[in-house]
Amino acid sequence: MLKKHILLLLFFVSQVIVFGQEKEDESKMIREIIKLEVDKTKFAPPKPVAEPVVETKGKKGKKQVEEPPPPPLEEGAPDTTNPFIPAPQAEVLKRAQNWYTLKNDKIKKSNGTNSGKSVSCQLTFPFKQKLLNPQADIDGSITMDLIIDAKEGKYRVTLKNIRHKAINTGMSGGDIYLKVPECGSMFVSDKSWKLVRSEAFANAQFVIEDLKTMMNREVAESKKDDW
Repeated sequence: MLKKHILLLLFFVSQVIVFGQEKEDESKMIREIIKLEVDKTKFAPPKPVAEPVVETKGKKGKKQVEEPPPPPLEEGAPDTTNPFIPAPQAEVLKRAQNWYTLKNDKIKKSNGTNSGKSVSCQLTFPFKQKLLNPQADIDGSITMDLIIDAKEGKYRVTLKNIRHKAINTGMSGGDIYLKVPECGSMFVSDKSWKLVRSEAFANAQFVIEDLKTMMNREVAESKKDDW
């Protein structure tokens, strides 16, 4: 009996490990890696200041302070190097968080989280057919999950779980990567489903372009009330 319980426990653990190792299907997501540079004069770490060197000289152990040598003339010359440097990870994350907090009339953002390395949330777009006599009543919404992974000098945008949900029960297409909607082609025709998918991909592209625009802008510091 004990042996049976041990075998069942081992089987359960093995299944958990296998499940945890399963990778997400990248063919059902939109992913892009974008470089981000910032102004060197604002974000470059300060150069270390050379401190005077104290040395002991003479038989009596008298201390004499020796000043560091003056910098070479080249250091006083104009800086002709690249004025931009890779954005620090903290700055990349700060801008991603700022994008989430900004209001956008076209996107509803919800369930935002910040792990310290990435910002994630759910996005919702209204979906309404622009037809006088639509073949099916599939108006509703398109939702997707957004993840912004931050690293020094770059960030990775991932849009996944892109789905269509109709207001009317039984008319939802579900996963937009499906060739046939979840509700079946008898309820939603191929033409209508192509319309939904086209709108979903257009929304995803809008998110990426809007994010790129805002990520290139420095976050404005909030004004302090010095009363």
